[in-house]
Amino acid sequence: MENVSKKSLAKSPNWVGSFIRQKREAKGLSQKELGQKFEPAVTTQFVSNLERGITPIPAVHIQALVRSLEINEAELMVLMEKEYAAKLTNKIAGHQMDHGENSPAVLVIARQDEEFFKWVVQSFNNLSDVDRAQFKAQLKSWFELSLKRA
Repeated sequence: MENVSKKSLAKSPNWVGSFIRQKREAKGLSQKELGQKFEPAVTTQFVSNLERGITPIPAVHIQALVRSLEINEAELMVLMEKEYAAKLTNKIAGHQMDHGENSPAVLVIARQDEEFFKWVVQSFNNLSDVDRAQFKAQLKSWFELSLKRA
């Protein structure tokens, strides 16, 4: 197995660990208190390792995290998938991607809206290059407006 330096680990995305830490702190829980909510309880070191991205979340602990932190399981799973894909891309490409604020966004779409979004994507793909550019500009302005209001 290839040795991974501390420097390369530090550059790897840790979106899941940061998310867990943020949710835990928002609930006012210590790492020890969160660990005690698991069945069976896990150690403070285990929770720390999750938050630092040292230990991936074992499948058997996903439900305990969802329940303890009162988070959306789909949101957690999408974030885990996004982080895994970024790490895999880093490994294959042999270089680090930008994991800052410019990282690709993840959109979780409710099942009842899937057909609509498939139609939107199909329609977008059928547009000319000029129309696509105009559509993108319009979407960008809508999102910028909604973010300013939030």
